[in-house]
This record gives sequence, structure tokens and C-alpha cells, in this order.
Amino acid sequence: MLSSIFDTASMQAARAALGGLTRRQEAVSGNVANIDTVGYQRRVVNFEDALQARMDTGASELRTSDPRHLTGGGLTGNTQSSIETRDVVSTRNDMNNVSIDEEMSLMVETQLRYQALTQSLGRRIGTLRTVIRG
Repeated sequence: MLSSIFDTASMQAARAALGGLTRRQEAVSGNVANIDTVGYQRRVVNFEDALQARMDTGASELRTSDPRHLTGGGLTGNTQSSIETRDVVSTRNDMNNVSIDEEMSLMVETQLRYQALTQSLGRRIGTLRTVIRG
């Protein structure tokens, strides 16, 4: 029973999004660390499209106790993110295409998204805790 409370479509989506944001932050950190590496190509983590597609397909059915109940979509399995290099010709002589301004901007955006998502999950868990306590 308790595992089904935490295994809803929204919780699965949040878990997948947190994983994608974590991988993005790791890629940004690697990009910044290699800003002076000759020939290094910037890595980008894209997971939003895969997450949205998985949510749109309604991959799982809700269990119902009556045939008249509605079923809903959810996420099953892992939503994969992809790590890509950017197809941009470098303007630097060393063929490194990392821009510190872009990376810092993406790092802040990723941190804000991660914080917002964890706060939202915290509120949801707090609500569940309140319901359980009565």
C-alpha cells in the first residue's frame, strides 16, 4: 500500500526529472572543468523530450476496482537522457567549444529547476505525512 502511494505517475516523472537534472549538472561541471582542454567538445544532456513523450503515451494503467473507473497514464521504466556534443564550429583556435557564460547560465537554470522540483516533492510528502497522521 505504502509503495503505491510513492509510485504514482507524478512521483515517477519527478524521479526521472531529478535524474535528468543531475546528469545535466554533471555534464555542465565536466564542461567547465575542461574549458581549457584542447579539442574538448561541450556535452549537453537532453531529457525533457523523452520525459514528455513517456508521459504522453500513458505507458501504465491505474488499477481500478470498478470497470467504470477512469484509467490514467504514467511512467514505467527509466526515462533515458542523451548526452550529445554540440555541432558548432569553435571560434577558438584550440577547437574547444565551451563557453563559460553559457555553462554558468545553464548551471544556474538547472539548480533552480532542481530546487523547485525538490521543494514540490517535499510539499507533496508533507501532505502525505499529514494525511497519514490524521
